[in-house]
Amino acid sequence: MIKAVIFDFDGVIVDSEPLHLRAFQRTVETLGLKLLTTDYYLRYLACDDKSFFRRFLEDNGQQGTEREIARLVKEKGICFEELMGESIRIFPGVVEFLESVQGKFHVAIGSGALTEEINLILRRRNLSEFFGFIIGADDTENPKPSPEVYLKCLERLRRDYDSTITAAQCVVFEDSPHGVLAANRAGMRCVGITNSCSDSELELADRVVGGFPEIIDDFPESFNMS
Repeated sequence: MIKAVIFDFDGVIVDSEPLHLRAFQRTVETLGLKLLTTDYYLRYLACDDKSFFRRFLEDNGQQGTEREIARLVKEKGICFEELMGESIRIFPGVVEFLESVQGKFHVAIGSGALTEEINLILRRRNLSEFFGFIIGADDTENPKPSPEVYLKCLERLRRDYDSTITAAQCVVFEDSPHGVLAANRAGMRCVGITNSCSDSELELADRVVGGFPEIIDDFPESFNMS
């Protein structure tokens, strides 16, 4: 019996990855470096901000100190907030799906994005009411594919709602291979959404779909997750 639904955020609920990419690009340009779009989606998509800068600098032959990485994270956050003036698209079917699961399951977000950035978007798009809590990058030490973010979601679910809930009773929605692997390692079931990656890249998910309109009428029955 499914008791909880956990959503990744960027690339699952909102089409914010292009804004993150531009914010990262502007920030690394101040270092005289260039971030290619293809490299971002192939290598850095599942990274939180800290792990992005750490890995990106290493890939470019540089070793950033913790202080320097913290500065870059802050600068990127400022840039992202400035870009927020641009329209952020909610993926088709998301609102309808959230309405369909509201009151039936515990609903949360487990993301590599910063909690403040997530809340900012949720408030602007009037989506905050659908989520009981958020576990973001600032709540974890290890980015996906580590299962930490989803294990912390499970801890919070047990503490706030149901002490008997198990990992197998949670369904995660993800858009990246690292995210799917994180859910698998946490012992949770996973639905891959092909907003950012292909079907084959998400093959470890229990089911792969093109978007929420495909599953809104038969969740969780079509997954044998009832």
